[in-house]
Amino acid sequence: MQRLDRITQFVGSVLPACCLAIVLIVVTINVFARTVLGMPFHIAHDISMLAFAGVVWLGLTGVAATHQLFGVAFFVSKLPPALKKPAYVLSHSIVILVSCFVINAAYHQIMTARFSKFLALGWPKWIVSAMLLFSFVVIALIQIKQIIELIKAPLGKEGEPSC
Repeated sequence: MQRLDRITQFVGSVLPACCLAIVLIVVTINVFARTVLGMPFHIAHDISMLAFAGVVWLGLTGVAATHQLFGVAFFVSKLPPALKKPAYVLSHSIVILVSCFVINAAYHQIMTARFSKFLALGWPKWIVSAMLLFSFVVIALIQIKQIIELIKAPLGKEGEPSC
């Protein structure tokens, strides 16, 4: 579990932060090049689009790792103590199911979009779908880990899982 925690920390926090830095740098350079130098930075759009996709898709894994997906805790906190643990397990199971559908869709997108390319970069567009597929595989693994932790954890004073 420690290895998965380190991987999700890197994938969910470090990589999105690096991607956001790339977006900020590229957009700043593009604005500078257009306004001061009077010439466009042709690949700025493609690079910033790829990096922003990294912020979103990889950032979702960080959100999942910190138990912040969909605000489930707010609604589960309103349940009686006996139903909280099953409700958390159900919510994690639903996220796993949704992740499986997203993984399937991303896989099919990769298979059908392998010939289209970003105009300026010439890179294949399936890179964004591959990033989506990877992030949802990690999200599903995180949810499985959290279910295991929930099952193993005793309930706390107020019926909340102690994990």
